[in-house]
Amino acid sequence: MPGVAPLQRGDPERVGPYRLVGRLGEGGQGTVFLAEGGSGERVAVKMLHARLSGDARARSRFAAEVKVAQRVAPFCTARVLDADVEGETPYIVSEYIDGPSLQAVSAAEGPLSGPALTRVAIGTVTALAAIHEAGVVHRDFKPGNVLLASDGPRLIDFGIARALDATGTLSSTAVGTPAYMAPEQIHGHRVGPATDMFAWGATMVHAATGRPAFGQDSIPAVMHRILNQPPDLGALTGPLRDTVALCLAKDPAQRPSSHTVLLRLLHEVGAVPRVAEPVGALHQGAEVAAASSPPTLGEIPPPPTRPPGAPWAAAPPPGPAPHVMPDVHRQAPVPGGGRSLRDIGVLAGGAVAAVVALVLLGTYVIIELGDGAGTAGGTTGGGRPRGQLTMSMPAPEAIDPSSGQWSADRTFVKQLFTGLVDLTPEGVWRPRLASSIVHDEQCRGWTIRVRGGTTFSDGEPVGAEAVLRGWDRAAQGDSYAAPVLMGDIEGYDRATGPGGSFSGPVRVEGDTLRLTLTEPDCRFAARLADPIFFPVPAGAGAHDDAGYDARPIGNGPFKIESYRRGRQAVLVRNDAWGFGRARLDRVVLRFAADPAAGIAGARAGDVDWTEPSTAFFAQVRGLTDHTLLHRPSDGAQFLVPITARGPMRRREVREAVALALDRRRIGDLHAGGLMPPATGLVPTGTPGFSQGACTPCASPDPERAKTLMAGSGLDQGTEIPILVREGGSSLRWAEIAADQLRRTLGWRFRVVQVTAAEFNDRIADDSASGLIAMGWLPDYPSAHAFLHPLLGGDQKPPEGGNHARWRNDRFDELLRKARGTPDDATAHTALREAERIALNDWALIPVLNLSHVRLAAERFTGLHADFHGDPTLATTAPR
Repeated sequence: MPGVAPLQRGDPERVGPYRLVGRLGEGGQGTVFLAEGGSGERVAVKMLHARLSGDARARSRFAAEVKVAQRVAPFCTARVLDADVEGETPYIVSEYIDGPSLQAVSAAEGPLSGPALTRVAIGTVTALAAIHEAGVVHRDFKPGNVLLASDGPRLIDFGIARALDATGTLSSTAVGTPAYMAPEQIHGHRVGPATDMFAWGATMVHAATGRPAFGQDSIPAVMHRILNQPPDLGALTGPLRDTVALCLAKDPAQRPSSHTVLLRLLHEVGAVPRVAEPVGALHQGAEVAAASSPPTLGEIPPPPTRPPGAPWAAAPPPGPAPHVMPDVHRQAPVPGGGRSLRDIGVLAGGAVAAVVALVLLGTYVIIELGDGAGTAGGTTGGGRPRGQLTMSMPAPEAIDPSSGQWSADRTFVKQLFTGLVDLTPEGVWRPRLASSIVHDEQCRGWTIRVRGGTTFSDGEPVGAEAVLRGWDRAAQGDSYAAPVLMGDIEGYDRATGPGGSFSGPVRVEGDTLRLTLTEPDCRFAARLADPIFFPVPAGAGAHDDAGYDARPIGNGPFKIESYRRGRQAVLVRNDAWGFGRARLDRVVLRFAADPAAGIAGARAGDVDWTEPSTAFFAQVRGLTDHTLLHRPSDGAQFLVPITARGPMRRREVREAVALALDRRRIGDLHAGGLMPPATGLVPTGTPGFSQGACTPCASPDPERAKTLMAGSGLDQGTEIPILVREGGSSLRWAEIAADQLRRTLGWRFRVVQVTAAEFNDRIADDSASGLIAMGWLPDYPSAHAFLHPLLGGDQKPPEGGNHARWRNDRFDELLRKARGTPDDATAHTALREAERIALNDWALIPVLNLSHVRLAAERFTGLHADFHGDPTLATTAPR
């Protein structure tokens, strides 16, 4: 705890049997004093301000809350020892914890990592689990309320905020610290244990990165990000990152409980609770938090300074570090004296039998425990290769990053290559091969510095020239993504010609690339995660070099051992990877056109990862030894009303269709409940759009729909076609939707299947009318990348994707504003307004949000789905 200040004039010298000796702190509700009890023991006395203690009803409620607080089990908390609610000033007496706050340690020394971070994560969630078990909500969990004592972290100040709020005095005031407040606190809605879990997640980000998860500028800006944008998790990796991300969900119903989080973290460090009851986990959590050298949950490097002009959530990582123990054992002064948590046995000593190797490279920390038995590369009791993971997936068409354009292609390529940036699980870009990315004031001129010291798997250095080489090859190829993602880079047309190159318009100056866009785009960096921007070595040849496509040499976590096109590939660890060391020895990729093969393999126990198709969603629940991973994507299924002519020209008809749809029922029948109803035009998986803007989408309103349709003047015998591409994923849900529309509205809604070629001709035909059932995934995670291709005024058929033929000048103006403003909050506001304009006119009728559904074997740790649903093989290890 920070240093003790002298008592001030007017402070009492005694409270009950306690002698006050100094001030420890003061808040809006009370003052905390250091005091001595009758036996000389030091305690903390928290006295309520006099203005809050004159109401008899308030005292009664306060007394009830104190009793609840006294029931909190003494696990990683400052125990409540005594209380008096009858005296002139009510007070609570708790343990005095002699240690600095997490806030002070972070300010003095920077982020925690490794075992120190493990102690804080497990200790604090143990405390919350104990508090919640007693029926108490903390309401102000933050770094300043976590004290780092010699025997582990302790959580203080629980119960007081709840007690004050119960008096009614503060019923209209949000209790908490803005940077750690949950959305429901900001809105003034009911709070509960889930509110504490949001604050815990935000505090863990602060502990691990040294900065708040939602920025640290103005309070309105921070609150805006909490309500509308994904958190900045920095380079936090592994199971702790995944858990924190779940806790920072905007919807409190989606956050795990403190007990669930505690069990998960204990499982990750191998400390399985001895008994199933909650108290068993509390005992084990307290023991791990107090241990001198607990296992690590995953580690990150210190956060760097955000480059000028870059988005607030995209600070670049430092350069590669050598293969040495992280420097976590050095002592550093902490305000108020004492020693930091880093000083207290956070490294394994020589007496530990297992060898602990912490390898800090880029943004990954690899921890290997073992004495030679059962390590990666050995075998389990069943004879399966312990360090091998087997996947079942569709066969890729191309594994050259310049040519691969389909989902299977990219799943493969991402294991072989590391690009300038990658995406967090929330879809926010972060630098990888790039050490910095900055733009000028107009967001047209961009400077990208490529970090040094990394190589391709054959030893050839990776630099700016290799990056530009990859761009040239992609521009000359036939990937659909190239004109979309590169088309506004000056020099693109030149690069697409025979022997063309970006060289000249894109300048290479040592380790730096300098380029200019034809139009401003302040979020250009998000595109760079696409494989077409990956580097390639000098020997890659032309963009259509078949030899390189059969065995590409990359700079990723794995390299090819063998590849049989259309049948199987085997990847092995690339020990030259510049960002750490993959823990898997081998990855076997089995190519199967039928998704049933992957499910059968999972049931048989010889497939560790597979992606079931929508038709099999209902069959994947409850598979033993596999976890069902389910997360929203940034794609959606929707009905496109052709607004230029025919029945959908009338807005009331479009609204009637939208209100007649039972989206939840469609999702249940089509995808076994694993594809949620759309709640806005922009999918909930898009950064900043987890809360949908479509209130009518929440539930059908058949009576209102019938009224609108009856008043539309549309003849009831009118046929309304729903155009669907034959064999596409939209057919099943379109048939369900058409049946609902016929039953509710009575008009003749009819699904019309056409071939892919006919589909393109029909939607480009100026005489087209009715509805089109289709899905859409943007080329990179952005609301602009979703809305502009579908509804932009310059995107009319046949070249563009605005099949609705909808046009709104204000909508187009807002999209241009969002693209050209460097301020994230301003851009987000513009995109939200654009979405509302299109939604109010039902320019598109949202139906379902697309989801990533995967099966992952439980025998691995660190195996999760990334933003695009691909496995996180670089961080996967056998349990």
